[in-house]
Amino acid sequence: MGTLDELIRDLRKFEGRKLVVKELRKRIRKPVPKVRRAVRRRALDTLPSGGGLNVWVSKARITVVAKFVGRGAGIRMKAGRNSGTGKRSDIRAIDRGRVRAPSWGRRTKGSWHAQTIPDGFFTEPVVGATEWREECVAALDEAMEVIRRG
Repeated sequence: MGTLDELIRDLRKFEGRKLVVKELRKRIRKPVPKVRRAVRRRALDTLPSGGGLNVWVSKARITVVAKFVGRGAGIRMKAGRNSGTGKRSDIRAIDRGRVRAPSWGRRTKGSWHAQTIPDGFFTEPVVGATEWREECVAALDEAMEVIRRG
């Protein structure tokens, strides 16, 4: 079993790297729909339903980012959603258990407050996704084997 660092190092020298990376990304993304459903289900079950926060967060876009070059190399799952004001919402803060809300419907600069909510709606299903993790490890191992065979 090779590491991600070894794969990145060996990929630089390998001529067929584009094909290997394409196949690697394809295998990594294959089990993602199941993880997405688990995250959405967890958001609906744990986040506050008053005001529709749970439904709004459950509709966040969940993607996989797989980088195999440079310092930021790795495989990550991330979520994002545009707010009603045209800016990106802080899904990470919601996952940490904090959400900002307007006080009594007022949306002026000084009339927002922070509210504590249950944390981990995103991280717990992703960390618990053993099938996805095992598929990532198997895909990395297979890519290493292809590179070693030449």
